[in-house]
Amino acid sequence: MRQLFIALSLIALASSLSAQTDITHNFNNWAFYLGQYKLSDKWGIHLDIQYRTDERIARANQNLLRAGLLYYFKPSRHLTVGYAYINTYNAGIDDYLHEDRIWQQFIDVRAKAQVNMTHRYRLEQRFVEKSDGSDVFGHRFRYFNRTLFELTKDPEKKHPFYLALQDELFFNFFSHDINGQLIDQNRLYIGLGIFQQRLNRLEIGYMNQWINPARGGDVMNHILQLSLLHTLGF
Repeated sequence: MRQLFIALSLIALASSLSAQTDITHNFNNWAFYLGQYKLSDKWGIHLDIQYRTDERIARANQNLLRAGLLYYFKPSRHLTVGYAYINTYNAGIDDYLHEDRIWQQFIDVRAKAQVNMTHRYRLEQRFVEKSDGSDVFGHRFRYFNRTLFELTKDPEKKHPFYLALQDELFFNFFSHDINGQLIDQNRLYIGLGIFQQRLNRLEIGYMNQWINPARGGDVMNHILQLSLLHTLGF
């Protein structure tokens, strides 16, 4: 019950943040692969590959590659340090701008009965290319909450279905050259997924991404997201 209350509270907060009148709406598609490869009881590798498009699909709005080294305090808690490379399309110059990103995160997973809640705390140090060719630097903090509700009552079933609710808030700090706004964006998501042997998950869902840009009105992206989540132990 506590997990459900937290999830619903975050949804309510996200709805209030995005309840603006001057908003530009876009329709996008995201596909991503998330892998965790456990090398030992204490160490592992994180890999995240994402391809993001607008409604035309043919052209990528953004590509992301994120990799990191995992350290497990216990199976449900781990720390990751890594690097990410992001290419983002800029319509003003009809070309892609890149970002180099160093990041650190801590994940805490709480499970009870058929409910599984993940708390993720991530720090980012961002080196962002501007349209004039210069680079700027800033910091960002992200809090991510994701709750899975198993929809299949039989625990022995090989391919149980689940409902996913998640929200992620982004906060800028010491990032005036990138975005002087305190709240950078919010991502609210609901999805339906299926487990395969408890290690792999295939998921499809809707994400509402509210962006609070440095200049101009707010942006709201309505996103169809397809994801494959893979866990492998050596």
